[in-house]
Amino acid sequence: MLRPTVHWGPGEHPVAAPKRAATIYIPERSPVQNRSHILRFTPLLITAAVFAQPIRYQHGPINTTHSPWTQLGGDSSHTHTPRVIGSHLAPPDWTSTGDGSITLSFTPQAGIVADDQRVYAVGQDQGFVRHLSAFDQDTGDLAWATEIPFAILDSWSTPTLDLQNNTIIAASGFSIVALDRFTGDQIWLTPMDRPIVNASPCITDDLGPSNRLFITDYTFGSATNGSLICINTDPNTQDNPFDPGEIVWSTQLPGNCSGNTPAYSDGVVYVSTADNGTGGAGHILAFDATSTTPPNPIWDTLNPVSLGFFGAVTHSDGFIYASSYNFQGTQRSANTIKLDAVTGALQWSIPTVRTDAAPIVLPNGCVLISGGVPTSPSTLFTGSLPAIELIEDHGNSATLLWDSFESTHNDLNSSGSWDQGEPYLSIGGWGHQPIAIINGRTTKLLVATMNAPTGINPFSHASDLHTIDLSKLPTDPGFIISSQPNTGTTPAIIGSRVFSTADSGISAISLNRSAIVIPITQQIRAIVDRNAPIRTLRPKP
Repeated sequence: MLRPTVHWGPGEHPVAAPKRAATIYIPERSPVQNRSHILRFTPLLITAAVFAQPIRYQHGPINTTHSPWTQLGGDSSHTHTPRVIGSHLAPPDWTSTGDGSITLSFTPQAGIVADDQRVYAVGQDQGFVRHLSAFDQDTGDLAWATEIPFAILDSWSTPTLDLQNNTIIAASGFSIVALDRFTGDQIWLTPMDRPIVNASPCITDDLGPSNRLFITDYTFGSATNGSLICINTDPNTQDNPFDPGEIVWSTQLPGNCSGNTPAYSDGVVYVSTADNGTGGAGHILAFDATSTTPPNPIWDTLNPVSLGFFGAVTHSDGFIYASSYNFQGTQRSANTIKLDAVTGALQWSIPTVRTDAAPIVLPNGCVLISGGVPTSPSTLFTGSLPAIELIEDHGNSATLLWDSFESTHNDLNSSGSWDQGEPYLSIGGWGHQPIAIINGRTTKLLVATMNAPTGINPFSHASDLHTIDLSKLPTDPGFIISSQPNTGTTPAIIGSRVFSTADSGISAISLNRSAIVIPITQQIRAIVDRNAPIRTLRPKP
């Protein structure tokens, strides 16, 4: 049986074959140039049932847990890793763009959140009015859509659920707005002195009657440093003398900010900066989250490389992780660092792909990075391409195990670098936050292929969503378990159902135990349409 080294190029979708299935390899059409090169590496695997042995497979979502997906990365630490039974992506249960009264297009690169009944996303209507909307998880019906302030600089901030107060909170433009998660009615709105761009609210849920929201404003490229802002989210009581939405304190950070989403754990909030105020290395700082007056940092650590941070930091098991962005250089010209969460002491720094995404700490201690910038013949190549990188953490040092681009790039002209049209496995990206899931005895990853930007649209949705097996190498058969097109932008997961957006709308996709068999009539139709020989239907040993 054929086993491609590079599973697919942009626009192609591998589907894993279940047991007792015949296999048909049919090349899929692709808009990519130099298609003749890509075909040797990117067959599409389509499964066919063997008539004597029908394949049984799980129908619908498999619910093992219903932990809510409340904020970017799932929780305030940005590294939630749910346990699921299935890892095969089924076709969408539903896809929606609204109802008869409103049609929404969802914000590229923005994440979505979900509770036990609904999924929430930010988008705009046909008149370019920005809305926060809620959809029924079972049917895709629009529950409500509420207008919120217009975003600045195409911000892709992810909303945040405050389940204790039954609100859904969005950072948009010069405001933080909280809506009733059941009705969409506005509960409070807090004006900001400066806009919020790409940063997502981080909310606590363990501070008794005094829970807080943390956010950074946008100052990148200005002469003013950014600020970390603390906002009260709980009712005003004797123990909490602040109204919901009231700013408790704001403290200036030692650098500019852009997309610097805080992380929180056990009474401490952690945050990064995009530089040191003059274009140099970014900072990572820790603050007392329980303070009612502007606190001094508990510690302040400078990036050992002269690069800034433009995304969320991650807290896991007593350590802080952050990845930088480099506006120039080659594939691994940025870096990822690990700090002691108590002291801020640097544990290690390692070259990695440029990104705005938060590092993901896996159950085995490895660290996963999503980064790189998609490109096309009509866009400028920035020096790094979309990739997932896996890092082995040795405690006080780290080793890069693989970079999916470097592992799968076929250097057709032996130039030592990537040239337009050369195939590689395009997964992950600088504005894409994947989800690690535990399935059986292995860890899988929900990760997308991002569309390349255009001159009209510099920010892009995902074109495909995949599950990949992190116990395998990118060149191993079975590395890509399953794929679904037209979905994948920074997803959320509830139980064994994945929610995500794309150009086509917001979708719900079930994770099944095994691949869904393509009906024989669809297989024959595909063969006829593509002029493939009928003998390709014969089972292979």
